[in-house]
Amino acid sequence: MAAQYYENNALKLAKIYQSHCFESLHANWLAYLEPYLTIKGMSFLDIGAGAGRDAKFIVENVEQAQVVAVEPVSSLNRLGQAYTRDLPINWYRDELPCLYEVKKHCEQFDVILVSSVFNYLDTHACVQALLTIRSLLKPKGLLIVKLRHCVDKEELSKRGLTNVDAGEFTARAKEADLVCEKVTALEDDAQGRVHTKWQTLLFTPI
Repeated sequence: MAAQYYENNALKLAKIYQSHCFESLHANWLAYLEPYLTIKGMSFLDIGAGAGRDAKFIVENVEQAQVVAVEPVSSLNRLGQAYTRDLPINWYRDELPCLYEVKKHCEQFDVILVSSVFNYLDTHACVQALLTIRSLLKPKGLLIVKLRHCVDKEELSKRGLTNVDAGEFTARAKEADLVCEKVTALEDDAQGRVHTKWQTLLFTPI
């Protein structure tokens, strides 16, 4: 049901995603990312890459960045590839919890960004996904997880979302040898949706 919603609304959603500025959208945790943006050849994995906004920012701002974008919704994936067609970004139609294609073609990454994806996973899949991510994160890497919090039951149902408690998620991450470095306060939705807030959690490997 969730995938079908995004397939049916891919073009509209892509325009919305691409209209927001990376720096302003992620301002409250950008300082943690900035050291990685200054090092030549850093590797980045964008899981839930949507229409390519964040992957595009990374490859345009990091010298010789190695960027992999993962988007399971085929329509969004195609739109993202078109949006970044002149940039050296490797796109995969893959998904958590296993990321079979990524693991087949890639080793480890300096930074992994996971946008809203955990809101679509049940508890078992969440644990498996964290173990997958941990295996793909370099020893001095950074994991950035964005969680969506929504109080509108109709919206949750339409998009196939579940709310994820930050404290419970942090505890699961610790079991996967990921230590939480920062939990942001709830952030207003960039699209102005009053029923939706966002929260970002940053982790490093133990």
